[in-house]
Amino acid sequence: MKNKLWQTSNGGLHPLVEAFTVGDDYIFDQQLLPYDIQASKAHAEMLFEMNIINQKEFAQAKQGLQEIIDLWGKDKFSIQKSQEDGHTAIEQYLTEKHGEVGKKIHTGRSRNDQSLVMIRLFMKEKLLEIQKEVNELIASFQKKAEDSNHIPMPGYTHIQKAMPTKVGVWLDSFSAALQDFQGVLNATTSMIDQNPLGSASGFGIENFPLKREITTQKLGFGKTQENPMYCGFSRGFFENTVLQTLSQPMIIAGKFANDMMLFTTQEFNFFSLPNEFTTGSSIMPQKRNYDVFEIMRGNVKVFTSYQIEIQQIVSSIGSGYQRDLQLTKKPFVLGINLCLDTIVLLSTIIQSLKINQQELDKAMSQDLYVTNKVYELVKKGMSFREAYVEVKEAFLEKK
Repeated sequence: MKNKLWQTSNGGLHPLVEAFTVGDDYIFDQQLLPYDIQASKAHAEMLFEMNIINQKEFAQAKQGLQEIIDLWGKDKFSIQKSQEDGHTAIEQYLTEKHGEVGKKIHTGRSRNDQSLVMIRLFMKEKLLEIQKEVNELIASFQKKAEDSNHIPMPGYTHIQKAMPTKVGVWLDSFSAALQDFQGVLNATTSMIDQNPLGSASGFGIENFPLKREITTQKLGFGKTQENPMYCGFSRGFFENTVLQTLSQPMIIAGKFANDMMLFTTQEFNFFSLPNEFTTGSSIMPQKRNYDVFEIMRGNVKVFTSYQIEIQQIVSSIGSGYQRDLQLTKKPFVLGINLCLDTIVLLSTIIQSLKINQQELDKAMSQDLYVTNKVYELVKKGMSFREAYVEVKEAFLEKK
């Protein structure tokens, strides 16, 4: 068993304490390792520019970090629970394989800012990916809306027939919501585009100033997150903000799923999907289940639980680093992946959506047009309330 970075003796942690404090954090570091390597490469370049490591050591660092990512890509680099995290695994590999540079690579940083920048890089990449997929989803909704803008459809309030609308208007309402979301997403992406690397444990290093602009440029951040204490403050705080932002497309997906659960029933049959989107029953041979929408609807609640989990953790501690913040990593990664999967799936569903115009036409009953009669009288000069009463009484008499 390898010593942890903070160990100076052979005495180890009690196995129960180790299991409790490490948890499954090292498993998520395994997924996030490429971002940790990316940041370590930039950090090594800064150390070289500062003459902390020489040309040979810099070459060794780059080679060693590339070896790790190559092994990771082949599932041959595993972070052990005894190492606690990926940061330790990287340093120990470099030390064992390349000697002195492994002992120098941690100069000017802490595992705190290593984790911060690793998650921040993941965050940036995934938000850009989500932005791309949202654009695809908007295009899918718009195309289907344009193709169906001539098809009448009952509008519902309280799940009761209300007024006439068009299938295109219904579909375009989701597109419009997603377009508004883009502004919020852009603002959030801009906010998190700050480099925390070099803040160390949240205070910088007063007598060892770093050239943080080097890592900012190398890692492609919009700016350096200057205040070192704010870097630490942003751990969990940024994650919570991102998931709050991404709750919007999840809510939109949930609303669509709810509508589809109703509109695909045999009683409605307004819309359908190819069989590959539905499941069957183990006992009822005739059944085709649209349970993809049940899972989508449920996952909105699961996503919200991830966001609330992070919010509860960060709101219960002070501004400096405390290890509770480690617990924000898992729900954040799970939340990001769930949101991305939902958006991609929804776009595919919209593209494959079948509109059953015959059933929609049959559903366009006369009661949907009663409000229109009120406004015909209003256009002739009658007050709205008088027209409302007259039309309502006439409608009730016919019933």
